[in-house]
Amino acid sequence: MTTMPPAGDKAAPRGLALDRLLTLGDHSDEHGRLLLEDSASRGAQKRAKRAGVPMRSERCQYPDSPSRQGGEMNVSAYEALRHDLTEVLDGFAWLAERYQQVHPSGRSTLQGLLDVSNLGTTLPLVLFHRSEDPVPPHGALPSPVASIFKASRGIFSAAIDLLNRTSDASQALAAADVVGFAEANGHFRRRETGRVCAAPTRMIERAIHAILIGHGADPARSALDELLAFAELWAFYVRHNSFSQASSTYKFVLGNLTEGGDVGPEELLGASVQVDGRTWAFGDFTQAFVDHANLVQAELNHVLGRADPGPPMSMDAVLRLL
Repeated sequence: MTTMPPAGDKAAPRGLALDRLLTLGDHSDEHGRLLLEDSASRGAQKRAKRAGVPMRSERCQYPDSPSRQGGEMNVSAYEALRHDLTEVLDGFAWLAERYQQVHPSGRSTLQGLLDVSNLGTTLPLVLFHRSEDPVPPHGALPSPVASIFKASRGIFSAAIDLLNRTSDASQALAAADVVGFAEANGHFRRRETGRVCAAPTRMIERAIHAILIGHGADPARSALDELLAFAELWAFYVRHNSFSQASSTYKFVLGNLTEGGDVGPEELLGASVQVDGRTWAFGDFTQAFVDHANLVQAELNHVLGRADPGPPMSMDAVLRLL
């Protein structure tokens, strides 16, 4: 016999699959701007243009950024960011202040830059997917939150590259160092399309200052306090990051096994691999990765207040996330 919730009570929404919890599609902000901008689907971009969302492009002429010279940039996206700049800087300072309360040693370090920018990319996921008072996927997300997300994506990408090249997350950083690294290593220009970041160099440096040391911003002014609790964001981030790290390890191991050419399924699954000092059959290692993905999915749904752990993830479904 099914027990119905008491009259007036609203049942918590069902759990979501991991791919929905961890990715954005054609989501937009309060002005209809796509969170993924030029990376959104062509259909979404066409719909946005038909709805009157400005998507004007120009050739970049920033004299302090040789890597961007002549590249096509989304001027409309920059104008939205410029309008939101004070709230974006205050939001980064809010994230950094609360993060540093959890990890004081992260101040002014590459690890802090990684974590705070990753928190910035996580913000919309929590707001869109939480069970209580979720933000609708289209036309409602505050524009400054969308701008924090967009800025965070670029900063996080450069920070990951810096970590991969130096293997020292504890290194002290200045904003100018990060901007110089990004300029020298092509992070302001997308290889696939040649399109370039539209934010002026000084604006990018100010955002990184706010993340590293709170310079030029005031966390007390940020509206993020009214939108969500940092504890919820942090709990989601920790689990999201756990899956990201497990995915990176799995892809690394798989790449080593297949770099020599075609490997049959039986040979691949039976191959012996060593991970963190433990020897596995690759098939068992794969199953452990799938189990971890299902655990993370269940935990994320719980953090968001959803009613169940979501649909069980098959091996094929998990591997499609890589």
